[in-house]
Amino acid sequence: MEVERIQTLSLNQLKELPPQFIRPANERPENTKAIEGVIVPLISLSQSHHLLVKEIAEAASEWGFFVITDHGMSQTLIQRLQEVGKEFFALPQEEKEAYANDSSEGKFEGYGTKMTKNLEEKVEWVDYFFHLMAPPSKVNYDMWPKHPSSYRYP
Repeated sequence: MEVERIQTLSLNQLKELPPQFIRPANERPENTKAIEGVIVPLISLSQSHHLLVKEIAEAASEWGFFVITDHGMSQTLIQRLQEVGKEFFALPQEEKEAYANDSSEGKFEGYGTKMTKNLEEKVEWVDYFFHLMAPPSKVNYDMWPKHPSSYRYP
């Protein structure tokens, strides 16, 4: 079963990467270069709603992504969120699975793994953790991991 092969791979028990995970040479990080002079769209949340909607629509349509500025989140908070995320994903698989989601039961919050094939038939593997943070009435703290403890408390 493919999932078992991937779990084995993630535990460093396979000697080589299965071919369906190997990206073409031109897509590997060591063979890619930043394009000079190209600037990713920067969108400030401080502008008028009308202009904000227009800029987001244009950036999403033309680029597929953009960078949000003036969102009010400190760089320290963003770094801490990244750190706690890394701590969670470094936990043993069994601990992460304790928070598994189950879309077949309508349970979308929690830990999950998604594997999809791209146009070149290469498998893209993503581990994620999803939970609602707003509105407060929809937040289910039971789904928030207990470890690392800083996930719940700063």
